[in-house]
Amino acid sequence: MSTWNGIGTKYLGYGNRNRDGSHHATQWAVLFDMPVIPLRRHRLTVGSTVFKATGNGSRSVTQYTVHEETPLEGREIARTYLIWWLLGPLLAGGPAALLLWSVSDKQDGGFGFWAFVLGTSAAWVIGVLAAMSTYNRRRRGLPK
Repeated sequence: MSTWNGIGTKYLGYGNRNRDGSHHATQWAVLFDMPVIPLRRHRLTVGSTVFKATGNGSRSVTQYTVHEETPLEGREIARTYLIWWLLGPLLAGGPAALLLWSVSDKQDGGFGFWAFVLGTSAAWVIGVLAAMSTYNRRRRGLPK
């Protein structure tokens, strides 16, 4: 699996760890790290991930050992779309949107106030995304 600036392929929808240490996961075509098209499902073992800085972005490469290809599962695909396209954005952007909505009628905020709102919103989004990723990896028994 490889992505370049969030464009490429990645595995999502990891199942619980099997007795042999493998997982079932679906390979997705991603755009800006958001799943777009499910490609195939594999039983695989996850290896290490290497992050490399490139000229104007970054590249991540994760090593996998694929044991077998399995049929795509409609439930898992629907759950991935729901989490990545609805629940994730609501959780990440919802508090910032509520904050902006609550102060939108106040005209005397000034630059400092809006810089604070923007900074807080960005920190919230990054923190939520990192927490969701860490939680999912720990829950599924995946390497860091």
